[in-house]
Amino acid sequence: MTLDFAIIVSTLEKMETTSSRIELTQHLVSLFKNTPAPILDKVVYLIQGKIAPEYEGIELGLAEKMVIRSILSSSAVTTEKIYQLYRKTGDLGDTAKIIMENKLQTTLLNEKVTVERIYETFNKISKAVGKGSQEIKLRLLYSLLNDATSSECRFIIKFALGTLRLGVADFSILEALAIAFTEDKKYRKIIENAYNLSSDLGEVGKLLATQGLAAVTSIKIQLFVPIRAMPAERVRTSQEVLEKMGGIAAAEFKLDGERVQIHAGAHRVAIFSRRLENITEYYPDIVTLISKSKLKDHILEAEVVAIQESTGEYLPFQELMHRRKKYNIQEAATNYPISLNLFDIL
Repeated sequence: MTLDFAIIVSTLEKMETTSSRIELTQHLVSLFKNTPAPILDKVVYLIQGKIAPEYEGIELGLAEKMVIRSILSSSAVTTEKIYQLYRKTGDLGDTAKIIMENKLQTTLLNEKVTVERIYETFNKISKAVGKGSQEIKLRLLYSLLNDATSSECRFIIKFALGTLRLGVADFSILEALAIAFTEDKKYRKIIENAYNLSSDLGEVGKLLATQGLAAVTSIKIQLFVPIRAMPAERVRTSQEVLEKMGGIAAAEFKLDGERVQIHAGAHRVAIFSRRLENITEYYPDIVTLISKSKLKDHILEAEVVAIQESTGEYLPFQELMHRRKKYNIQEAATNYPISLNLFDIL
């Protein structure tokens, strides 16, 4: 089963022309109903502006300059022309559309651009590493752009660079899934709960389409699959807090650090950020600490705060960000010690 990327593009273009949430949802309902169930997860990811759940950490590694080189290879324009249009549009996808609209047809038989082909190509791009990887990425992206229409090129580049801005919240996708596959938006809450536990709306959508609501209801918390963080509700006064809490509440100082979710198995520890990124490598000291504790099959939440080691004094959040280094991670862990403040067992 395949799905032409042109169908996705047509839906996205319609969604760009409306600010009505009801209309946006109806466009999504129509798209989901016309998507083969086995690839519904891929379509949901694209609507979310990504190619996989955040916790999988898949990165295409495509810089703007590389994308510009692909546009150059697929067209007859100059670099100067591309940058001139880019300065005007502020978006490389929009720039590519304008350029490709004036492109001469160079091949008689273009291979059709499908959702599956885009995913297969992006997967190859993400796996290209080491010597010669840039040229491989360039060639793969070029293969898509060369066969795509101008409108398809626009969205391929937006997906590749992560610049898709539809203004579609997860709420709308959840409601559209409920309407498309249960015919009643009241089941959105069940689908949302499954999404909160799995952090994978694409997989939840595919499960709903292939196995129904009962299968979605059976989704449980899994070790090494992060749970979406529950945001706090904002109120204006302490009186409102007491009213919501039935007159009794406790308060504590807010720590200026990074919220982490720690998954501890028998032989593995993984740490996820509030945004579900796998940040285990930045905290080798936490991994060591949890490993020594001999915890098994635990999911913990904590706030990590940078400290002044000699006094134990908490330091500002900015100090903690020195941990986010690609290189010399162990050195950063030594130079910027932390306090691990556990506050919940999930």
